[in-house]
Amino acid sequence: MPDNRKRNDGALTQPFPGRNYYYLIAGLPDMALEQSKLPLSLPELMEQLALSLHPDDLRLARLIFLPADNRNLLRLLRKEASEWEPHGQFSREEMEEGLKEPRLLPAYMRRFRQAYQEETPVWPGMSWENQLARLGHEYLMENTDGFLHQWFTFENHLKNILAAWNIREYSLPAEGQLIGENVATEAARRSHARDFGLAAELPFLDKLLHALEQDKLLERERAIARIKWNYIDELNTFHYFTVEVVLGYLLKWIMLDRWTQLDTERGLRQIGSLIAKLEGDFELPKQFALA
Repeated sequence: MPDNRKRNDGALTQPFPGRNYYYLIAGLPDMALEQSKLPLSLPELMEQLALSLHPDDLRLARLIFLPADNRNLLRLLRKEASEWEPHGQFSREEMEEGLKEPRLLPAYMRRFRQAYQEETPVWPGMSWENQLARLGHEYLMENTDGFLHQWFTFENHLKNILAAWNIREYSLPAEGQLIGENVATEAARRSHARDFGLAAELPFLDKLLHALEQDKLLERERAIARIKWNYIDELNTFHYFTVEVVLGYLLKWIMLDRWTQLDTERGLRQIGSLIAKLEGDFELPKQFALA
């Protein structure tokens, strides 16, 4: 019998072994990082997933959208009028209801809401954005195994290295900028080596540092996106019709969606604006995550 291990909040910790999605995966259109148009919209993609995936696998897929939910949650708490991100699990109405009835939201969101409203930081010296990012990352680490656990670990390491590199490059304050407590964050805080002493632990690091040395910022961000894209392919080397392939496809869709919204002129303006703000309200990993 399959091992249906779940956490207290109902999130499946790993995909069911042996479940295959031949027709779903065979029917998904190809994607390449270089293409300028998405092959299908997110509602179209999610409709296919909702019709084809086992409910527990669909729950896993929806975990990928928690970062968008985090940003939307902070917008509501700050009472900002900015546009709602459509890629989250929760609509504006659902999130607003969740703030009235916190049991409707994940436990880490309830903890953050209380800390924010009482002005008692979970981690003093860290921005509210980064506190929420850290709580969300811890939640994902607790509620995933296998493919998604590896992906979220990799993404955390990559973003922390990007943050550490920019802190070093622009002589910025380091306090509160690194997310999580692990070997990579500790090395990023303390090491003065070019590779932060992490080349053996992080195989992608050499390519990342090479990308960061490029002069053209859009090419730099494209190279970072390629590292992420290739990592998804590496994780799925021996997967063909399993949920891992579906999860990888969804991650790639999100990356491609980001890039198709940026033409060269807009991208240059956005990156230039971010650099101009570095010394004022520098917050990574959010700001340097164009890919």
